[in-house]
Amino acid sequence: MYKEKIHFEIEINAAPEKVFDFLTDPHNIPLVLPGLIENSNIPPLPVKVGTKFNFKYQMFGVVINGETVIDKVERPSAYDFTISGGVDSKWVERMTGKNGGTHFTLDVGYNSPQSWIDKIKLDVVQKMNQGNVEHYLRNIKTLLEMQS
Repeated sequence: MYKEKIHFEIEINAAPEKVFDFLTDPHNIPLVLPGLIENSNIPPLPVKVGTKFNFKYQMFGVVINGETVIDKVERPSAYDFTISGGVDSKWVERMTGKNGGTHFTLDVGYNSPQSWIDKIKLDVVQKMNQGNVEHYLRNIKTLLEMQS
């Protein structure tokens, strides 16, 4: 369904349950995801398949409003969601226990623009998105390891 994909992996010195519980609370994500201003209209936790909430994200000075829909929740190993608004995307997060910590894998799928001008812009956005995702993972790692 999605033509483009970003893939990253990181080791986090915290139990998979702790990583999962942090990531599945939408209130926490603005703390670690660059550009995410806020998540709002969050229903009572815990999230489950079909849970929806809104977000505000800033990219290149433009504020994008959108919606997140939870597609899969399997504690403590799987959390998937779809984002609509701006650039639609599918996020697949996996947590696997490893040496007392967590091997965290993130795959983000999205479709690229069709026009050649948009494709040139896409190269810039892709590099920025990759940097933001790397920053997101490092922030999760730092925050959760400090709490352990």
